[in-house]
Amino acid sequence: MKKITAALALITAVVVLWGCPYKSDVGIDDKPAVKIDNILLGTWHKADFPDDSTELVFTKATPLKYDLKTVVPDGSGGYETDHYEAWFTKLGDRKLISLYSAGSKKYLFGEAGLTGSQLSVKLLSEDITTQQFSTVAEMRKFIEGIYAAGTVKYDGDIDLEGMIKSR
Repeated sequence: MKKITAALALITAVVVLWGCPYKSDVGIDDKPAVKIDNILLGTWHKADFPDDSTELVFTKATPLKYDLKTVVPDGSGGYETDHYEAWFTKLGDRKLISLYSAGSKKYLFGEAGLTGSQLSVKLLSEDITTQQFSTVAEMRKFIEGIYAAGTVKYDGDIDLEGMIKSR
């Protein structure tokens, strides 16, 4: 019985700790430099909305930034709402999205793109490193390095792939 309890505790810990988004004290660029893409403006939902009420709402903040409202599963059957400043950064041939939360004063990073009429956002996982960086240059060099080495890991908790624009 002790072995079963220990195994269940280990499985629970792995599930709870697996794939949370990486959060940083610094961004990967000093300031946004890529103009917003008006096609992203509006509300995006999962294909099975309202059964899955995940939602992204992009509004224009400046010519280089979006205001982004996210509604994502909270892990206990409900949903949580967050607000971010969002912008795109060119990193080689990749277009990364940076999300900044004024509340937590943390940055999240991910890949975002359109395939046909579907939007997908894949956030980088906390599993990419336990290190925190103190400068934008250090953060950018690290992110460039994980892409060059092919060691990028994505968050498995928040599914923002296959989003469809609803308005």
